[in-house]
Amino acid sequence: MIIPKSTSVNTPTMTRCILSVAVASSLLLVGCGDDNDFNERITDNSDISVESISEFNRATIDGAFSANDPSIPDAKCDIKIEKVTYKTEGAAGEDTTATAALMLPSSDNADCQGDRPILLYAHGTTTDKDYDFAQVGNPQNPAVGEATLIAANFAAQGYIVVAPNYAGYDESDLDYHPYLVAEQQSTDMIDALESARDIIDDEQDNNNANYTGIEDSGKLFISGYSQGGHVAMATARALEQDGETVTAIAPLSGPYALAAFGDAIFSGNVNIGATRFAPLLATGLEKKYKDIYRNTTDIFSSQYANTKLPSLLTFDELVDAGKLPEFALFEAKPTGNTVLDALPRSPLPFASIGFSDTNYLIKTDFRAAFVTDALANPDSLIAMTGALPAANPQNNLRKALKDNDLRGYIPKMPTLLCGGNQDPTVFYDLNTGSMSAILQQASAAPSANLNITVLDVDATNDDDRDQNTVTSIGSAMSNAWMSTDTIDNIQSRFAASLTAVQNRAIANARAAGVTDPILLAQAAGQATLANYHGALASTACTQATREFFEQNFNQTANQEDNDRVIQTPLRMS
Repeated sequence: MIIPKSTSVNTPTMTRCILSVAVASSLLLVGCGDDNDFNERITDNSDISVESISEFNRATIDGAFSANDPSIPDAKCDIKIEKVTYKTEGAAGEDTTATAALMLPSSDNADCQGDRPILLYAHGTTTDKDYDFAQVGNPQNPAVGEATLIAANFAAQGYIVVAPNYAGYDESDLDYHPYLVAEQQSTDMIDALESARDIIDDEQDNNNANYTGIEDSGKLFISGYSQGGHVAMATARALEQDGETVTAIAPLSGPYALAAFGDAIFSGNVNIGATRFAPLLATGLEKKYKDIYRNTTDIFSSQYANTKLPSLLTFDELVDAGKLPEFALFEAKPTGNTVLDALPRSPLPFASIGFSDTNYLIKTDFRAAFVTDALANPDSLIAMTGALPAANPQNNLRKALKDNDLRGYIPKMPTLLCGGNQDPTVFYDLNTGSMSAILQQASAAPSANLNITVLDVDATNDDDRDQNTVTSIGSAMSNAWMSTDTIDNIQSRFAASLTAVQNRAIANARAAGVTDPILLAQAAGQATLANYHGALASTACTQATREFFEQNFNQTANQEDNDRVIQTPLRMS
C-alpha cells in the first residue's frame, strides 16, 4: 500500500489560513471603495449578474507581500474584484445558482492591457458556507488566504482570474455541496467561465471602466489546489472532450486516485481532515447516485447524523457544539467486527487520532461493509499489482468513488502536477504518484505527444525516498521551465518555510516553559502536520504554477509572433 512517510507526533492543531491576518488586513484597509461605487449590475444575459467588490493598487499589493512571501513577484497590475452570480446544476441535475470571483488586471503597464490570458481556478476544501473568493484581503471571510494568494500571484501579474465558489457556497441556492462529483464540479467551473466571458463582452459593450483596455485572449489556464486539484483535472478533461482548447493546466495536490484513497482511509490510514471531508463527500455522492445510504444514520453515528455541511458555523464551532468529531473517523479496536479487527495497524503515526472508543463519525457496520468489498475486489494500486481502480467493486460507495476517480485521464495539453510527498491530508504517492506512473506508461505510445511535469516540492527527505523530486514526461524534459535553478528555488523556499514553522513552534513551546527535547520535537511535528497541506505545499505549488504558466503563455505568444512574421509577405524596397 502506498502511503506517505511522516514525523511521529501527537494530535496536531488544525489550521487553514495560508496568509496571515495581518497581510490580509493591510490589503483590506486600502482595498475597499465607497459603497456608492460598487453595486450589482444585471448583464444582457438574464441568467448572470455581476457586482463590483473592491480594488487594490500595485503599491498596496507589494507592501503587503514583499516582506511576507518572497516567492511572489512585484505586482505588475492593479486589481479590480467583481463577483459573478450564474446558473449551474447540482449533483442530481437540479437547477441552482453559484457565485464566482472575477479578478481583473488594470493599469497602464503593457502586461495588464490588451489580450490577457484567463486563469480558471478551483479552490480547496472548506466546510464554511460563507466562503467567498471575491473577498480578497478581507480577514473576516474564510476564503481570504487562498483568494489573496491567487490574486497576488496571477491577477496582479496580468491574468484575468475566474474562481468559482462552487454550488452550495456563498449565495448559492443549493443546500449542499457536490463535493468531488467530477461531472457536476467540472460543469460548475465551465458555467462560471462562460458567464465570466459573457460579462466581459457585455460590460465592454456598456463601456464599464473596469473592463476598459483588456480582452480575453482565448488562452485558458486551469489550476486548483487539494479538492481544487481534482476539480481542475476533471474540468480539463470535460473541456478536452468537448473539443475546447486549454493552453495548460496545473492540478495541485489533488485526490485524483479517489477510489484508492478511499480504500486506504477505510483500511485505517486516516488522513488529517477526514472528519471534514467525509460528510461533504457522502452527501454529494448520495445526491448524485441515490444509493450510498437511505438515511444519514446508516453511515454516520447518531450524534453527528443531522449535521449539514457546508455550515455557517466554523469547523471548530461545529466540534465545540458536538456536531462533528475533531479527528475520530472510525471506532477504535476492538470493534467486535472480525474483518476490521484483523486489519494491520497503520504505519502512519498520525492515523491513530482518527479512532475513538465512542465519539467517532462513520458507523462501524458501514465501514465493515466497505472494507469487506475492498478486500474481495481490491484496487490494484492498493494491492500493488497496478495503478488502476478495482475492476468490479460491489459496494455502492466504492462504485461511486471509482466513477469519480481520474486515473486513466491522459491530458493532451502541457500539464504540471505538484505536491509535497509528506502531505498528511492528500497522500502524495497514492494520488500524484499513481497519476505520474500512469502518464509515464501512456507516454510510451508513439502518438502520445505528452508534455507533463510532476514536481515534488519537498526535497527535505530525499535520502528516505527512491524517486526523484521531478519527473519529466514526454516533451516536458525540454521545457525551459525545468531548469535546475527554478526547481531548486521552489524546493529551497519550501524547505526554509518548513524549518521556520518548526522553529516557531519550538520557540513558542519554550516560551511556555517546555524544555524536554521529546516534547519540543513533538511541538515541531504538530506544527508540520497543521501547516503542511494548507500552507506550505500550497504556497510552493502556487509559485511553481505561476512560473509554469508564464513559460507556456510566453512560448505560445512567441510562436504566434513567429507565425505572423512567416505569414506576412516581405516588401521589396
